[in-house]
Amino acid sequence: MSLMFRASVLLIFLFLQSGCSSYPKYPVDASFLEESIQTTVDSKAAQYYLNHYLQGDRLDLELDREIDQVYQKYGAPLPTRDQLQQISRKFSNDFAALFLVDRLWADERNQNIQRLFHHQLARPPSELFSPPKNASEYLILLVPGWNYLDTGHVTGSNFAAPGVMIDRLKIENELVPIPPTGSVFQSAEVIAQSILRHSKGDRKIIVVGASAAGPSIHYTLGGLLDHQQLGSVVAWVNLGGILQGSPLVDYFQKWPQKLVMNMVLFFWGWDNDEIMTMSAQQTRERTKTLELPPDLTVINYLGLSLTGDLSPLSIYKYPIIEDQGPNDGLTPLVDIIAPGSITLTATRSDHYFSQDPEIDIKTIAIVKTIIEIIEQRSP
Repeated sequence: MSLMFRASVLLIFLFLQSGCSSYPKYPVDASFLEESIQTTVDSKAAQYYLNHYLQGDRLDLELDREIDQVYQKYGAPLPTRDQLQQISRKFSNDFAALFLVDRLWADERNQNIQRLFHHQLARPPSELFSPPKNASEYLILLVPGWNYLDTGHVTGSNFAAPGVMIDRLKIENELVPIPPTGSVFQSAEVIAQSILRHSKGDRKIIVVGASAAGPSIHYTLGGLLDHQQLGSVVAWVNLGGILQGSPLVDYFQKWPQKLVMNMVLFFWGWDNDEIMTMSAQQTRERTKTLELPPDLTVINYLGLSLTGDLSPLSIYKYPIIEDQGPNDGLTPLVDIIAPGSITLTATRSDHYFSQDPEIDIKTIAIVKTIIEIIEQRSP
């Protein structure tokens, strides 16, 4: 490991550690999304909400009334970022995260995909790992996350492990070689070229992207290529994509943390203007102009991100943006949800899905679930 690398990592670690907060730990043990949730949450209100209110038990009349008012005010169709922030301030971030996912569960499409996923996970290994009968009809383009060449083995952003799992299903897949630390627009150009090159064949293309790849894919599918050029693309799988940017980028543009950012830029040789294309300020404005093809199947994989389940890669980042409401350590949860999409919620996960000890088997289940969803929607 080079001195430059160690110095920059140390700077970031020390600065992020200074912002770390410890959270109250109220134990929860309840059924949610038709599975068992055993962890801790950050408030008594969140504990009661999961352990009792969502189970249909009304034991605290005053708190029940307050929660009822939240549903009356923010219940349909989905709460906005600002509304979730208000809910967090009244109760807590974990309460708001659970509320968001409960509203997602009200959509039958989300119930359907969650149940299909659980059904796949329950299969015997011989069935789960067997290739789909139509495996040869598909091509999966894997778009890696930020700095995937240098840190992808730690964050999982290089798709090395998922690629191996997809190979087991006999589905052709390819890593799209975007610039490791390039701008949203530079990456989008590479993604577009890859789509156009593979569209000359007869296979159905599934674009899969994680984290920082999200805004580049969104820009490609919703603005850079027209609907005709995207005729072979049947699905976009958004794995925790920062579709509205990351407030962390904006945070590190302010003093005194800007000093840390300047040091990192110097050590790594990164371009600040390119990084800023992933800022919340720029991305939120850009996405207003994007329009996805109406026949495209878009599936989000969203980490529930309760404070009791934060991974080592998120635990120092989460507090920096906790004032923006429930987040996965990099972006507000609701900002991960693409327009007109279906959402599969990953319990016991945050932004960094590679930290899930069951991620290999879940990768197989996700791929087979996605293909089943696509086949269901095909005319």
